[in-house]
Amino acid sequence: MSKIEGTCWVADDYVMAYDIIIQEYWTSAIDPEDNSLWVMAGVKDAFNKENGFKDNGYTFIVAAHNFAGGGKSIEHVVAGLIGAGIQAVFADSFARLQFRNAINYGLPFITSKGIAEHCKTGDTLSYEPDSGIITNMTNGTEFSSVPPAPFVAEVSAAGGLMNYVREKINKGEAIG
Repeated sequence: MSKIEGTCWVADDYVMAYDIIIQEYWTSAIDPEDNSLWVMAGVKDAFNKENGFKDNGYTFIVAAHNFAGGGKSIEHVVAGLIGAGIQAVFADSFARLQFRNAINYGLPFITSKGIAEHCKTGDTLSYEPDSGIITNMTNGTEFSSVPPAPFVAEVSAAGGLMNYVREKINKGEAIG
């Protein structure tokens, strides 16, 4: 995976899956573009309008404890984040169900303790997946994280688990 740079949105506090995609949109098809229309509608009033979050052009989300927790394993959350342009989420910890969904969709959910304390919305971040180094280019702070496991990096590079499996099948390679 290559270096990613862009701006971040910092969550104020605990962000639940039910707020990232509000309940009325759980029944829509799992489609990144469609699901992105109302991403974060339940988190901030400013985002509770069509493309309210997406139109800000964020590349990263920075959060604290248990990002995307509290509820069902609705895939709409991760699909919507991808559709909104998010390329990685950094947090102290993640809800296990959404962490696995993120792997399946190829969206890096990266654990980096204390990162939310040193970032502000609009800061420019740089992420080096191979080393796990995250740099806040706005204030010069550097954070470490564990680089994704090789299998997770391959799934992410392929654009998700289904693409990974298709590529392996097309090449006649073993999966795993």
